[in-house]
Amino acid sequence: MTYEYKLPSLGEGVKGKIIDILVKPGDTVSKEQIVVIVGTDKVDAEMPVDTEGAVEQVLVKLGDDVGEGTPILRLSTAGAVEQARETPPPLAVSAAPPPPTIAVQPVVAPAAAPVAGAGREGALRVSPLARKRAKELGVSLSDIQPQDGAGRISYKDVVDFVKRKIDTGGGTAAPGAAPAHKPLPNFEKYGPVDRQPQSRIGVLTADNMVYAFNAIPHAWISEKADITRLEQLRQQYKDQVKAAGGSLTTTAILTKAMASVLRKMPQFNASYDPEKREVIFKKYYHIGIAVDTPRGLLVPVIRNADQKSLTEISVELSELSARTREGKNKPDDLEGGTFSISNIGGIGGTNMISIVNWPQVAILSITAAQQEPVWNGAAFEPRLMMPMTIGWDHRVINGADAARFLREIKAILEEPFLGWL
Repeated sequence: MTYEYKLPSLGEGVKGKIIDILVKPGDTVSKEQIVVIVGTDKVDAEMPVDTEGAVEQVLVKLGDDVGEGTPILRLSTAGAVEQARETPPPLAVSAAPPPPTIAVQPVVAPAAAPVAGAGREGALRVSPLARKRAKELGVSLSDIQPQDGAGRISYKDVVDFVKRKIDTGGGTAAPGAAPAHKPLPNFEKYGPVDRQPQSRIGVLTADNMVYAFNAIPHAWISEKADITRLEQLRQQYKDQVKAAGGSLTTTAILTKAMASVLRKMPQFNASYDPEKREVIFKKYYHIGIAVDTPRGLLVPVIRNADQKSLTEISVELSELSARTREGKNKPDDLEGGTFSISNIGGIGGTNMISIVNWPQVAILSITAAQQEPVWNGAAFEPRLMMPMTIGWDHRVINGADAARFLREIKAILEEPFLGWL
């Protein structure tokens, strides 16, 4: 019998592109074998087939826009069970909607896409994801013109419109407007150069950072925590955590401590809605951890950190970081974060000022701990001091609260028992 394998859900409203096809006609595939890789604005998702059989036809090609239900393969499945004819169940995803990002891939609208711009000549159509992103970014669809005479507004049209608004300082964003960036000099005039295209993750990160830095009125404050005793405890119990399958890192400890602080200071676990002038306080604590990967910086999420033990967080963080570096994230691994931590202490640095991971309102940056002489009232003694900086959205958080936040996290790091009170 013939069976058509269709793409499972990538997440609510999430579309992607085919970036690799791992099978060809004539190949035999087994159940759960990875057959295509789909790139979204968050992850490169490895998609497994849900039955075994022989590939009769590959129904997509590299670069195709795909979403839930897109036909991928036609298989000959002699002996396959009848239920394999049903549409594959969607992948497990978080109930939280995916945080918007500035991406560059267009999304193709289905034939029945809704009509935008009532009264606009031609009654342009709008892809569902373009409509969703326009609403999230506070953009009026009536202000957007599709590129190249297209008959519908795509996700890319919305993104390009917002980027032009940023580049022109909020002025005209009509297609063809002169970019605010100065043209680069002719570097070849001075010697040989090597031009290389930026990676897809690099492009997404660059666009996200530009948007976040322009959308959020940033402020920062720094502090140092004496982690001498904490490091002694970490060394004492790291083998116990290792036996459970995790690594007792400073980042894992910070993640656990952060859940305690965010409960006390909910304005740091929030988002700001500028259209409604509302602060959205979240009743869950999903901590994003910045991970350096060969593809660029990604921020996977530890969900419900307040409900997990330090050992559980350590194990999950080890597994999540490994999946992220290997490019094997599930779509919801990088969604729904409420606060972010960026720790480059393993590399070095004395201070780091990070850009808030929009639509969050705060981010904690950590750099390398160093032995420093500290006055104890009678003499100087060596103490292990760890620099940390909180960056915040000044529309939601003021400087006094930011200082109190650092004082709270400093107190827990210096006396871990306080995190249990």
